[in-house]
Amino acid sequence: MNKKITVNLALAIAIIAMTVTFVITMLLSMNLFDRTVSNVRAKEVMYNKIAEIDKNVRANYYGEINNDSLYDYLCAGYIAGIGDKNATYYTAKQYMELQGIQNGQVIGVGVDVVMDTSGYARVIRCYKDSPAAQAGIEKNWFITKIGDSDVKRLSLSQVNSQLRGEEGTTVTLTVISATGEEQTIELQRRTYDMPSIEYTVPSGKTTGYIQINNFNSNTAQEVQTAIDEMLALETPIQAIVFDVRNTSAGDLNAAMDVVDLLCPVGPIASQQNKDGSVTVLDTSDNKEVDLPMAVLVNGNTSYSAELFAISIREFGKGKVVGTQTAGKGTIQCTPVTLSDGSAISYTVGVLLDKEGQSFDGTGITPDVEIALKADEEANFYQFTVDTDPQISKALEAVTAMLSSQSAQSGEDASLASTSVPAA
Repeated sequence: MNKKITVNLALAIAIIAMTVTFVITMLLSMNLFDRTVSNVRAKEVMYNKIAEIDKNVRANYYGEINNDSLYDYLCAGYIAGIGDKNATYYTAKQYMELQGIQNGQVIGVGVDVVMDTSGYARVIRCYKDSPAAQAGIEKNWFITKIGDSDVKRLSLSQVNSQLRGEEGTTVTLTVISATGEEQTIELQRRTYDMPSIEYTVPSGKTTGYIQINNFNSNTAQEVQTAIDEMLALETPIQAIVFDVRNTSAGDLNAAMDVVDLLCPVGPIASQQNKDGSVTVLDTSDNKEVDLPMAVLVNGNTSYSAELFAISIREFGKGKVVGTQTAGKGTIQCTPVTLSDGSAISYTVGVLLDKEGQSFDGTGITPDVEIALKADEEANFYQFTVDTDPQISKALEAVTAMLSSQSAQSGEDASLASTSVPAA
C-alpha cells in the first residue's frame, strides 16, 4: 500500500513538474515571439517609410540623385539617430584613410593644419620627405587656396579632404610663407610616413620633451626609440615631459601599450559593460622607464590621451600639468567593416582607469594648473619648446621631482651611514 502511494505521489509530482515546465516554456516562447513580431513590425515600418520617401523623391525631384552619396547619408543618419554622440559612420574612403592613420601612413601632400584666426589654414606640421616638405613648405606657413577654392570658405574637414586623395593625383596650393611671400605650388599626392611623435631636448635642459600627436600602432616603439636616443646623449636626460595637448584621436590599445612601456606592473584600464560587469582591458608588466615624468594636457586632450595622462599619475610616475581635459571616457568598438568597405563604430562601454574610476564627462584635473592667457592662446602655434609657458611649467614640475628624489636619496644615505657600527 505504501509503495502504491509512493509511486502515485511520484507520478503526480512528475506531472506537476512537466506542467509547470510546459507553462513556463510557453510563456517564455510567447514573450520571445511577441518581441520578435514587435521588432519585425518596427523594422517593417522603418523600411516602408524610407521606401515611401524614396519613391516620392525619385518621382518628383528636379535634380539628379547620386545613389552612392544617398546611401552614405542614409547610413550616417541611422548612426546619428541612435543617440550616441561618439558613434561614427565612415564612408569607404574615410575608413581607408583612418586605417592609414592608424598604421602611420597616409596618402596626401604631407601637412597637418588648423584653421587660423585669419580664416586660412595654418600649417602646424610638415612631415619629412612628404610632397609638401620636398616643395619647401614649412611650419607656420598658410594655405589660402586649394585649387580655385578659397580656404576661408572651407571647413577644416573639407581642407583635409582636399589635401588627401588618391595616389598620383595632383593638387594646386596657394601658400604664404612665414616671411609673407605668396606662391602657387602644384603637389602630387602620394603615400608618406606619419610619425606619431616629435621629440627634442630643450636648450640647456636635461629633460627630454616628447609630443604625442596621435596614438597609433607605431607609437610605443617610437617612444622607446626617442627615450633610448635621449639617454644615449653625451649628457643623458634625467626626466621626460610628455605633451598630449590637443591630442584627441588615437587608438586606445596603442595608448595602453605606451603606458605598459613606461609604468610598473599593475592594471591599466577596464571596461564597464552594459550589464554592469567589468572587463580588464590591459595590464602593465614589471618593466618600466625609471625617470620622473610630467604630462601636459589641455581642454582638447581627450580619450586615449586622457587615459595616458591619468595612468602616469596613478602609477606614481609623475604629475599632470595644464588645464582640465575634455572628459571623453567611453569606449567605441573596433570599426565594423560593411560589405561596401564603409564602417561603423559605436559605444560599447565606459572606460575605467587604473583605480576603477570613470573620467567621462568630468575630465582630469591637473596636479599643476596653468592656463594660457588670451594672447598666448592666439599665438599658441608660434611657440617653440623653449618659449611655450606651459612647457616651462612642466619642466619646473619634473625639476622639482628630481630635487625631491635627490634630497630623499641624501637622507637615505645619511641614515644608512649613521646606522653602521664603528669599526
